[in-house]
Amino acid sequence: MRVTRALIAAMMMAVLIEPAVAQTDSGPIMIGSSIPLTGGVAAFGQQSRWGAEMALSEANAAGGVLGRKLEIDFQDNRCNPAEAVKSVTQMLSTKKYVAIHDGLCSSAALAIMPLVERAGVPFIIANASATSIAEKSGVGGNKWTFKINPTDASLLNALVGWHEKDGRAANIAFLGEDTDFGRAGAAGYEAALAKRKMKLASVDFYPKGMADFTAIFARIKAKKPAMFALYAIDADFQNAIRQWYSVGGGVPLTGRVLVDQVPKEIMESGFMDGTTSVQPYDTNVDTPANKAFVEAFRKRNNVAPNLVGFESYESIKVLVDAIRRAGSVDPAAIRDALAKTKLQSILGTTIEFDENNLAHNNAIILTIKGGKVVVLGLSKT
Repeated sequence: MRVTRALIAAMMMAVLIEPAVAQTDSGPIMIGSSIPLTGGVAAFGQQSRWGAEMALSEANAAGGVLGRKLEIDFQDNRCNPAEAVKSVTQMLSTKKYVAIHDGLCSSAALAIMPLVERAGVPFIIANASATSIAEKSGVGGNKWTFKINPTDASLLNALVGWHEKDGRAANIAFLGEDTDFGRAGAAGYEAALAKRKMKLASVDFYPKGMADFTAIFARIKAKKPAMFALYAIDADFQNAIRQWYSVGGGVPLTGRVLVDQVPKEIMESGFMDGTTSVQPYDTNVDTPANKAFVEAFRKRNNVAPNLVGFESYESIKVLVDAIRRAGSVDPAAIRDALAKTKLQSILGTTIEFDENNLAHNNAIILTIKGGKVVVLGLSKT
């Protein structure tokens, strides 16, 4: 990661952060959240905000926690590590937040982790998927960071298992954005395939904001892979899908394909049929709790939740539950309560953290058939 002047300045400020002290026993319980409210992934930041607000609204409607209401303060990090450090440094300096929430982008979350560790404030990550986050948490060193979202390694191990059954796991070409997200995807594939004595057919990365994918698509198609794994998000994802459509595709897509972000006309054309994706969430999961969640989310925000809204919602519920069980707003007490979490997920499993402070919810294996998303199955991560 390139070290900018802004990042250096923010890190120097972070050195001055002292361990947190407990909030006063009056007024709302405050949670800080650093998410992208502007920039290329602002749409995901909006989903994170909606999910968090919905969970807090439900908690407050039930009387709050410890006899107090809960509030959340959102700060913009633009999915940028330097901005994440700046926003969280400012929040931690006030010593009024019992926990920091989300980060959303892997690079941003990784940059936040040393700050919360130094300050002694729990950090509950809702959406960042980089495997290195869990590797550095819990017994990995950072006892203040807890991760709800499955790692890329665990998600891709589930997906590769499905492809192994259909005989296509041994010939997968990979293309990902040149970020912690994309590189974690490649590493996750390589680890999952290595367990099965296989490897990726090819690995390519592209810079964020890439305008023309034509040459790289031609190179991938020339290798004649059985499947093409794509790791891209937001505007880059839609641009890549439109260009893949324009060159005629020819290879089934797989990986972390954002099936709910495919342009409508391309989805309805049937072009994406045969695509396989692994995600930590999909609205089509058939549990009563998920159906109720989707209905309530849609009623509240006029759109369906995506995986970001879901993870944000459940992570706030986990945090609220920990505050309740801690019986205190002391950050250390909340951290200890988080480590002992046993909370029912709307996906039907129990949310618990392992020794690396990583939760293991279901991975959702999806396909596209007849222009519609279909759940193939669930696999515990």
